[in-house]
Amino acid sequence: MMPQESLVSPPRLAAWLIDLFTPNEQTESILGDLLEEFSGLASKSGPASASRGYWRQSAKTIVHLVGLGFRVAPWSIVGAVLVAYLLLVFGASLPEEVIVRLIHFRRHHVTPYYNQTQLATYVLWFSTSILIGRLLMSLIIGCLVALAAKGREMAATMMLGLFSGASVGVFLLVGVLKRPQNPYLLPFLFDQFAHSIAIVVGGIVIRESRSSMSRRTSGRLKRI
Repeated sequence: MMPQESLVSPPRLAAWLIDLFTPNEQTESILGDLLEEFSGLASKSGPASASRGYWRQSAKTIVHLVGLGFRVAPWSIVGAVLVAYLLLVFGASLPEEVIVRLIHFRRHHVTPYYNQTQLATYVLWFSTSILIGRLLMSLIIGCLVALAAKGREMAATMMLGLFSGASVGVFLLVGVLKRPQNPYLLPFLFDQFAHSIAIVVGGIVIRESRSSMSRRTSGRLKRI
């Protein structure tokens, strides 16, 4: 019968986060070292203590990897983030323009009449479509900056998300000082948070795609 500690696995979420931030060529060695440390701590102090230790080491490793990425290639990351930020700024109105043009095109063929209920539904549809369009645009820009920052996808997309959020935070602070009771400030804050998350998700998509391709290539080479 196998010892109980050998059946214990490290936290999957922590291991997944490590995999996201680690260059493909270092993933196996870093995860292996963390797993060895986890197994030793689990046999001495129990699974709960080992899991807490694994989370601590994972956080330290991620911080180290992000810092290392900026030290190794600072200008490529900063350049990709700045270009992506400009795309976000100048393309912010693009989804709304596309939807408005589609509506104008439809009006050339049909002249609709809306009652009050239909008008409310139409406004909800219009605002929701714009929100979804802007989120998709943020997701695509996150994918683009991740493609440009090969091996440092998460560092670049997180920097872009934080930079975008910080710039909007300054705007919100000025707005609060000028008009504290503005009812649109809080929804705008949540909207920007969603866009920052979409940018990071774009980085995750590209990182996971590259990791999957790397694992398949490594598997084929081992079989050969």
